Amino acid sequence: MAPRTETLLVIEDNQEVRENLSEILELYGFRVIAAADGLDGARAAIEHLPDLVLCDVMMPQLDGFGVLNLLSENERTAGIPFIFITARTESEDIRRGMNLGADDYITKPFYKDELLQVVRTRLKKAATRQRKPADASPPLHLSDPDRGNARLLRCFEEEGQRKEFDQGATMVREGEYPHHIYRITAGHVHLSRTHEYGRNYIIAEVGEGEIFGVTSALERSPYHYTARVSSERVTCQRLPIANLLQLLNTDRFVTEALMRTLARRVVDFSERLVHQAYDSVRRRTALILCDLAQQYGSEPIDLSREELAQMVGTTKESVTRALSEFKRDGMVRVEGRKVWVEERDALHSLLV
Repeated sequence: MAPRTETLLVIEDNQEVRENLSEILELYGFRVIAAADGLDGARAAIEHLPDLVLCDVMMPQLDGFGVLNLLSENERTAGIPFIFITARTESEDIRRGMNLGADDYITKPFYKDELLQVVRTRLKKAATRQRKPADASPPLHLSDPDRGNARLLRCFEEEGQRKEFDQGATMVREGEYPHHIYRITAGHVHLSRTHEYGRNYIIAEVGEGEIFGVTSALERSPYHYTARVSSERVTCQRLPIANLLQLLNTDRFVTEALMRTLARRVVDFSERLVHQAYDSVRRRTALILCDLAQQYGSEPIDLSREELAQMVGTTKESVTRALSEFKRDGMVRVEGRKVWVEERDALHSLLV
């Protein structure tokens, strides 16, 4: 039987370093999976279950500490050896990583012999740990996203600044660099983007209890949308990014809670794109109204026809015709700009 080839996962945003690592490791007989950022790397680890992870510290999407926290809380990946890749001057990163449970580290620029020695040593120790008695206790799984959400909420309450905005006010602008993340405590906010030809599209509506600005904060990149108040007034809590990063680096439950929230949004956004690409205006309008009805609860959906058209991705005239058809069929009640969904099941059946 041929000897087993170990699979190594390299998570590194610098393409040259990533390719150099992969080339050396493959040359010495390892199978290599490479990821260019923390989010993709965490997904790859959970999907492929590599024998060892080599992970950079500073990366977009999710840094190395966040990746380590996430994998440590997943019972399928908790036992995988984890090696940090860091610059020689980043001694604080090394100390923090080891405190969080990393197995080892290598420094950039690295030497081939040093890299191979660290990898082989950690693989050998991992193999020794696996040869344990059959009746040994299974690893303890500490995953608790509810605890993470509660901790994040407490941070907003204790460290966030309360702000109020009137209808139509701009909270953040597309292209601005973020300094805070926002949690809505009352009211509704539209997140919109401007098409290259100047047309605005509403990509999401954020309501009470929801948070926005996290992705830009973690990426250290400009906002990719403009946030405007769509209700009569919005109250929110504004948390400085420095406070968020400190929380993520010290509480793995918060990291997991945010990861799950962001992953859910990616799925929801992808599903909406599919509907917008292939569904009729009638079905797309029904989809948006169903989503908004769930968010507004017993309150009427209070949007102008232009705002609703921006969410559906069509013209104001088309969405007005669809509303008229729903009203004729008894599925909605319309008074001015306010819309009540009267027969949610009937409206939802248009999506099936």
